[in-house]
Amino acid sequence: MQLHVGCASKRLEGYINIDCRATSATDLVAPAWNIPQIATGSVSRIYSRHMLEHLDPDDARKTLKHWLQLLHPNGELNIIVPDIEFHAQQLLGLKSSKFPNQEQHAFAAFWGWRDVDRGGDKEDAHRWGYVQRTLFEELQNAGFTQIERLHSGIDTEPWHLNVSARRPRD
Repeated sequence: MQLHVGCASKRLEGYINIDCRATSATDLVAPAWNIPQIATGSVSRIYSRHMLEHLDPDDARKTLKHWLQLLHPNGELNIIVPDIEFHAQQLLGLKSSKFPNQEQHAFAAFWGWRDVDRGGDKEDAHRWGYVQRTLFEELQNAGFTQIERLHSGIDTEPWHLNVSARRPRD
């Protein structure tokens, strides 16, 4: 079984699509840190793209621990969040992305795309941010192993912190 947590309106085939709000894509409405409908140890992969930064640090820690329990031994977590180190340098004019307005892209990484005209709402506010070191520490503290940043494939541009981690083998 594979979970797509924080799906918003993007449905992934082959996954149970989960979000805190009902959308056209959700199969299951639940907070990321409490998905009682999914049995412990029953999940092979959890994919979460740009969701963890929407949680405050305490809820993010609860979420990572919950996900660890849902995964079966050696199950994979693939998590993508904005790379705040990149965006800080972007804001200072030291790095750039493909976006036309560099300042606006950096601000969106810090606080989220909240403008209604961009499809955002109050759930789109960012409540925390991560650099590679802090995300790795949070994953390690939650019990994950084999933590690595992905540098090839989808969402591996330098402004994305795309990380793979595994539940330890029993």
